[in-house]
Amino acid sequence: MISTRLVGSLAAALIIAGAAAPTLAADASSHKVYALAAQNGSGEVGTVTLTALGDKTRVDVALANTPAMTLQPVHIHQGTCAKLNPKPKYPLSVLVDGVSTSTVDVPMSTLIAGGFAVNAHESTTNIPKYVACGDLGTPAAK
Repeated sequence: MISTRLVGSLAAALIIAGAAAPTLAADASSHKVYALAAQNGSGEVGTVTLTALGDKTRVDVALANTPAMTLQPVHIHQGTCAKLNPKPKYPLSVLVDGVSTSTVDVPMSTLIAGGFAVNAHESTTNIPKYVACGDLGTPAAK
């Protein structure tokens, strides 16, 4: 049986993807989607979508299977999921019910050149535990 939280999280991910569709149709190079894989047995999976805004980038994160009523910090870090610099390079808005939208002051071209990853933490009280991560520069398979 599919939980209503899972359905809600997936619906939010589809809404975010749908909101970015006009940009994708206009110029595919201004919009990139990357997979976020579960870490530490969390079961939390999803996507991070980057949209170029000139010298800034909109970052939309959508995770499924997130815990109810839990704020989850999410950041862009230097490095890869396998070897992440623990100090965030660009903080993002916390995930609320698996969804976060932020704008960072860096061009998308810098983020997708490699050497950056997006990761989510279990909660504001358990920052050291990573629950999902995705390397930028390697788009999600279609």
